[in-house]
Amino acid sequence: MTRRSNAEWIVALDGAGDDQAVALTDLRTYLLRAALFTLQRSLHYVGHLESSILGELAEDCAQEALTAILHHLHAFRGESQFTTWAYAFAVNTALMAARRERWAPVPLDRVLEGTESLPWSARDESGLADPERHALQAEMMAAIRNGIEQQLTLKQQHVLRALVFEEVPMDEVVRHWGSNRNAVYKLVHDARRKLKAYLTAHGFDVKAIVDVFAVNGTISG
Repeated sequence: MTRRSNAEWIVALDGAGDDQAVALTDLRTYLLRAALFTLQRSLHYVGHLESSILGELAEDCAQEALTAILHHLHAFRGESQFTTWAYAFAVNTALMAARRERWAPVPLDRVLEGTESLPWSARDESGLADPERHALQAEMMAAIRNGIEQQLTLKQQHVLRALVFEEVPMDEVVRHWGSNRNAVYKLVHDARRKLKAYLTAHGFDVKAIVDVFAVNGTISG
C-alpha cells in the first residue's frame, strides 16, 4: 500500500481518475485484511463457517466499510492517522457481521421466547481455573434469573435475554419485532433498571456482579 499523509488520503479519495482508483484499491485491500483479521479472532461467532465463506464475508465487510468511509470522508478531522480511523470501520463492520452469522441458523423467535439458547457452560470456562469465582457466578446468576422472572414483563424478559445474555444484534431484534431502535433501547433500559433495583434490594452489589462477570462479558451495567 502506498504511504500517504492524512491530507493525501483525503485528496486522493475525494478526487477522480487514476489517483482515486489507486487509493480506493489500496484502502480496500487494507480494509479486507482488517476485516479478515477481526473475523478470524471471532471464531466463537463464525467458527462454523468454511474458510471460503469466511473470505467472502470479509470481502463484503471490506466493501461495506469502504462505502461508509467514503460517505463520512469529510467527517475525518485528522486527530489520528487516516488508516487508524479507517481500520475502526472495518473492525466494527466485521464484528457486527460475525454476530449476525452466529444467529443466522437459529430462529429468532425461539431466542426471544426463551426456547433457544447457548448452554451457560459453553460461555463460562473460567470456572475450571477458578472454582471460587465459578461458585460466586452461579449464586449471582440465580439471583439475576429470579429478578428477571419476578420483576420484568414478558417482553422485557425476551429482549434482555436476546440482547444482553445471548448477544443477538440489536438490528436483528428490531427487524424481528418490526419496531425501531429507540423503542427497543427503552425496553432494555427499563428492564435493566428493574433488575438492578431487585438485586440491590436482595443485598447484591451491582458493580460487584459486573466485576465478577467481566471475564466473559455476560452482563454489563
